[in-house]
Amino acid sequence: MFFCLPLKLFLLVFYSILHHNTITLHSTSLFVLPRDKYRFYACLLRAQFDEHKDLKDMAKATMLLKAGEEEFWSSQHPQPYIFPDSPGGTSYERYECYKVPEWCLDLWHPTEKAMYPDYFAKREQWKKLRDQSWGREIKQLQEETPADGPKTESLPPARREGDLPPLWWQFVSRPRERPM
Repeated sequence: MFFCLPLKLFLLVFYSILHHNTITLHSTSLFVLPRDKYRFYACLLRAQFDEHKDLKDMAKATMLLKAGEEEFWSSQHPQPYIFPDSPGGTSYERYECYKVPEWCLDLWHPTEKAMYPDYFAKREQWKKLRDQSWGREIKQLQEETPADGPKTESLPPARREGDLPPLWWQFVSRPRERPM
């Protein structure tokens, strides 16, 4: 039996909980406009998170996180405030035409690649790893997606030590976000 938890899995759950806390606080601010009442409900929400802050069992923490995300998904605001650069915002992907696709780096001349040897060495390793793990990632994604569609926007984590979460490539090789 596997007793010690890999650090990556712990950090993944930890950051997922932080993200869930952030979006839940934002949702609370949409429902409660007076600042003093919002602060009261934010403290109640913080108490719910602090109730389980010393939880060592990662399986239980993951289940609590999943239950919280499903509760948030079912009770989110009907007209949420959307930040301009966020998906659905007024300036979302406004600079999309300036983003260079990742495959363009394959067309670089070797002398250009020689200016960034560390990056291109890592990139070749990432490409090999992506080719090896692609089938498993898609299979896991298809198995874990409910028949009636996803309940949250988050992707499932890696299930075994040494495996990668589905679609990890988009986070490793994301293009520039804004033009220079």
